[in-house]
Amino acid sequence: MISVLVIFWRWYYGEAIRNILKGWKNFIIFASEYFSIPLLFKTLFAPWKRDITKKPRGLDFKKLFEYISFSLISRIIGFGVRIITIFVGILFFLLIVVLGLLFFLIWLFLPLIFIGLFILALGLII
Repeated sequence: MISVLVIFWRWYYGEAIRNILKGWKNFIIFASEYFSIPLLFKTLFAPWKRDITKKPRGLDFKKLFEYISFSLISRIIGFGVRIITIFVGILFFLLIVVLGLLFFLIWLFLPLIFIGLFILALGLII
């Protein structure tokens, strides 16, 4: 009976904790790769989906105005979509960090909490 408890404690506070930390790290890497926040910051003012028109030649003010307004609108849309994606990505990243930390702390102290509750229950019974 004693050897089973020793094996359990070695697994619980050894291999299981390594696996939890490895899984948590994978979630963090996934969040950073999926949302590509550094890349979104680099291309923050780029046109949406690289949607651009050719710059008109000559001094045709109507075509020049169309070119400038289309380019400006495309950049505003790109900025809006990227800002929202950055915001969601940061929230998702923070959620992963907080929930991962919470899970890790619960995992660390859960056996001690069960032992404490068991001793408290025995004290209430006796």
